[in-house]
Amino acid sequence: MRQARYRRACCWLALGVQILPLKPCSKELQPGYGPRKTRITDPAFARKWFLNTNANLGVVLGGAAGLVVADWDDMQTYQLWHASIGAAVDTLTEQTARGYHSFFFGKELQSAVGNECEFKATGVCMVSPSIHPSGAVYRVIHEAPIALIGAQRAHLLFPFLSEMHPLKARVELKTPPCVPGEGGVIMRIKAARSILDEIYAAGIRLRPAGTNALVGLCPFHDDHSPSLWVNPESGLWGCNRPDCSASGIHDVINFRALKRGISNRAAIKQLADEFL
Repeated sequence: MRQARYRRACCWLALGVQILPLKPCSKELQPGYGPRKTRITDPAFARKWFLNTNANLGVVLGGAAGLVVADWDDMQTYQLWHASIGAAVDTLTEQTARGYHSFFFGKELQSAVGNECEFKATGVCMVSPSIHPSGAVYRVIHEAPIALIGAQRAHLLFPFLSEMHPLKARVELKTPPCVPGEGGVIMRIKAARSILDEIYAAGIRLRPAGTNALVGLCPFHDDHSPSLWVNPESGLWGCNRPDCSASGIHDVINFRALKRGISNRAAIKQLADEFL
């Protein structure tokens, strides 16, 4: 484990990222170390900590390298993001004790929280193969070059970063509240009418874009590069453009309502009349 941690430390240093020693099986910094204190910047210094002790490994976020991380503590939320908005993202990703870390290089980005994801642009992030206090070992699940991400793409991938989405705002599934007896109808509609059938019926063409995801031109704004995403498996869809009326996460009922300019309740009635 020490050799693996040292090799990983050298990889981060080669990328220009400063590293820090953490206490064993902990996220706490070793005394005297921190983003504004002593940092490790060369392999010889790293060797003393990561080959000769059981220190965990941390990386410095922000700074000259501009390293940022998207941190999900819920595995299902990450998997939904990865199968929809993040389908085309190819970057270093690690599994943590409860979720995932996806790393990017991007300067002048701000930290924010939304949709069960914490986007961190400052501070320290524990990385593999460190050991969580629970005993879980962080591990790389997708070894890829760390992707560059500008402000515009960051806002597309993480809509809560946009000024239109306040800090800690949540992107919620916009299915209307159920009234007595309506919940079963909604479930039956989703089982009878797939989101793909509804989208294809509207004349929208889709193409593959990653695992379990399709993309196409969004019909709800003047779209010249595919920003509409669809996950056929979950039946969910949305638009990556934050100022689009279709931004967020939606279902087949929402699509019918938006496309025909009617209420969700009216869309439920139409779909029920047609397919139930």
